[in-house]
Amino acid sequence: MTMDPKAGMVMPGMVMPGAMMAAPTMQPPIYMPQGQGMVATPMGMMAQPVQYAPVPIANPIAPMFFAFPQDHAAAPAMNTLTRKLASVGKIKVVQQITLLEACCGCEQQNIYSIYDEQGNQILQAKEKSDTCTRLFCNPCHSLMVEISDAGNEDDVIVTMERPGLDCGSCGKPCLPCFACMSCCTEEATLHGGRVEGPAGNVKAPAPMAMMRQALASESPFNPKINITPAVTQVGGEDVSMSVTGPTFFGGCSELCCRSSFPVVNSKGEPAGVITKLPPRNCCSFLDEIATDADTYQIEYESGTCPEDKAAILASAILADYMFFEGDNGMCRRDPLKPNGAFKCTLFMCYCCGVSAPCNLSAGGGEGGGGGGG
Repeated sequence: MTMDPKAGMVMPGMVMPGAMMAAPTMQPPIYMPQGQGMVATPMGMMAQPVQYAPVPIANPIAPMFFAFPQDHAAAPAMNTLTRKLASVGKIKVVQQITLLEACCGCEQQNIYSIYDEQGNQILQAKEKSDTCTRLFCNPCHSLMVEISDAGNEDDVIVTMERPGLDCGSCGKPCLPCFACMSCCTEEATLHGGRVEGPAGNVKAPAPMAMMRQALASESPFNPKINITPAVTQVGGEDVSMSVTGPTFFGGCSELCCRSSFPVVNSKGEPAGVITKLPPRNCCSFLDEIATDADTYQIEYESGTCPEDKAAILASAILADYMFFEGDNGMCRRDPLKPNGAFKCTLFMCYCCGVSAPCNLSAGGGEGGGGGGG
């Protein structure tokens, strides 16, 4: 650029005689927000503001985070989740093994470690439940799962409330049963921060999301969890997703097969997939046989917002309780046959809300062997 001697203006593309033209330089892409800009004016005069319209940039410098409604009660928790999950495309959920449960079969509170793609632990999920309820009503017992920052259990980001069977109250006495009515289906609620109270009677502000098992009339032969966020995205459209699993899963099939639970939004477009991973080595192979500890991988589609990622994560934990906590180890002693009988669960079959095991029994008879289902 140079000065036009007649107009006294800086004119683009003009070069003064004898001046050398500078080589063009590449400038980094920048955002052009709506607001005031500046235009060239005669020298000595103040620059005049001009209004620019928003200009989409193909290669932004930094990712744009979803703006959760700040007037919502869950806004602080969602802002924290945004920092944790906004740039994550894949996470791994690893259930920890407790020594008492592995040795004695006494059900303990589940603890899940959540890792990013680089193997760094970013979150931790820990079950809170009554001991009596957990021992006698597992895996359909009432519980709370607190998802906190890694290494700091006191920093609870979100809490999943799951009402179920309860020794101290009626809870949901129809579990597990055919999913004919809403009282016979599994459900969970995702709250921001730590909430107090028994599962099913929590007094808390508006939740972040609701997860409900589909009725048998909607999905008779495939397990399905419908996700309904409690808030709406910009534009006023309700956002809903569904998680659908296979008819056959669990049992000994977990040793060599993956169980995939695709996630789609209300338009039928993929939002991610939850995968139950098989054992990766000999140690995890033995853990899979003797305990109910499991490992999941969650892959998110690009463009999935953080609150949807959090809801999918909570749905993966709910699916673990619904479909993979009831085996108590795929191979075990048969309590109904005390003479050394051994029972193995080959796989689970889902039908109208009930997961029925297909078992194989051996030993315990006079002839030294036997089979059953």
